[in-house]
Amino acid sequence: MKAAVKAADVRLAARMAGTRMAGTRGRMPRLSSRSLDPTRFVEITMWIGAVISCLGLTALLRTGGRGLEPLPEMFSGVPFTAARRPHFSPVSLLAPAVAAVVVVGAWRGVHSRMRWGRLLLAGYVASLGWTVALAAAGRTGLSGPLSGPDGYLAELGTVDHDPLGFLRTFTGHASAYGSDTRSHPPGPALLLWTLTRLGITAPGTLGLVLTALGAAALPLAAIAVRSLCHETAARRLVPILALAPWAVWMVASVDGVAATLAAAFVTFGVIGSEPGRRLGWSAASGLLLGMATLFNYGVPWLGIAVVATYFVRRRPLLNMITGACFLVPLSLAAFCGYSWPDGFAVAGTRAAGSTTAGRGWMTLVPVGLAVVLVACGPLVVRAARRVRLTPGWPLLLGAVAAIGFGMLTGLAPGEAARAWLPFYCWLLVPALAPDPRPDGPGDTARAGTLPLGLTGVGALTAIVARACLPGSP
Repeated sequence: MKAAVKAADVRLAARMAGTRMAGTRGRMPRLSSRSLDPTRFVEITMWIGAVISCLGLTALLRTGGRGLEPLPEMFSGVPFTAARRPHFSPVSLLAPAVAAVVVVGAWRGVHSRMRWGRLLLAGYVASLGWTVALAAAGRTGLSGPLSGPDGYLAELGTVDHDPLGFLRTFTGHASAYGSDTRSHPPGPALLLWTLTRLGITAPGTLGLVLTALGAAALPLAAIAVRSLCHETAARRLVPILALAPWAVWMVASVDGVAATLAAAFVTFGVIGSEPGRRLGWSAASGLLLGMATLFNYGVPWLGIAVVATYFVRRRPLLNMITGACFLVPLSLAAFCGYSWPDGFAVAGTRAAGSTTAGRGWMTLVPVGLAVVLVACGPLVVRAARRVRLTPGWPLLLGAVAAIGFGMLTGLAPGEAARAWLPFYCWLLVPALAPDPRPDGPGDTARAGTLPLGLTGVGALTAIVARACLPGSP
């Protein structure tokens, strides 16, 4: 009799465990009413208040006896400081339609029922569709960021004449290039030159290719979160990243390509730190970090995320492998005539002069915080409130270090909202942490609820920002 009762208890426990794990395998019901967390209204209010406070403090610091002073170059293009004329057209309805499809799908739990590989593909398609829809709503479409007077296409003639000569003279001739080229290492210009040599010459097509490359950051980030946190959090992160507000600046952006390279090196490093993994993963992480460094001066700071992961998983010797491979792309560039430290120093000198003109770092900090708040949406407030609850804190550490260094020093100038694209996705990882910390395992215990309300407000922010971005009529 006792054996029968015990067997029944075991079967009941197995059924309950299967129900709890349905979030990662099999069917899962749509989000419950608990996802309608009343604290989201508090977080939205905090986010709006923080944005207004940062902008107000920026205006106060810039106001003097002679009137308003110009902002440093790195913040010259953000939509809330530039002259803007709202632009609407029938195509503007495409972005709300894409957002509605993603939100409804997430509300019905599609992200929980799909196989992992198909979910990553669907997330990539959704991210690309969201970015293209936002671009279609603008005045310049997919070609605007490239074909402007200071865009990369203006420098392609110089690269086409002598690519190696372009590398050798890049630092010395930096002042003669457009603002986009001189504020980055030579990697973006060489990438566009390579694409044109492959026959992709139309500005719109080039913009679409760069946008497609940038959208690949979503599945890579989800894989890293799955390894360092767990699959439930990674699944719920996919719709959040698919409707990210920073997609406004991902359109035809070489920094979007840098974001994909950065997400790749972080993901390879996180996977390489898993027990039993071969050393090739850590070596590939270092190579990708070196390649990303040739696209964006701020990316090396994100390497802190990989370093912290190695120590958390007690594999610190992997730092030597990743660090050695990191130097390979930089050494090859130096052999061809380009010194990354010299280029970084030139960018730092220009940033110092721009910072002085903008009344120093006191002006950079509030407007930099405003950039992060607008680019990440209200989810960044929830993430900030749950930092201590997430096992993915190493990912956050590298992103905060990179943005904080650029914010305080003005180094790696250019348009800040684009320059920080490699770091935004990692700032939202703590938003999926449960609060309060649960006592036991299970689906709801291993991740916080999917904040669809905050995700929708972030998508609305992107739509409004896209409509107000300056551009040609």
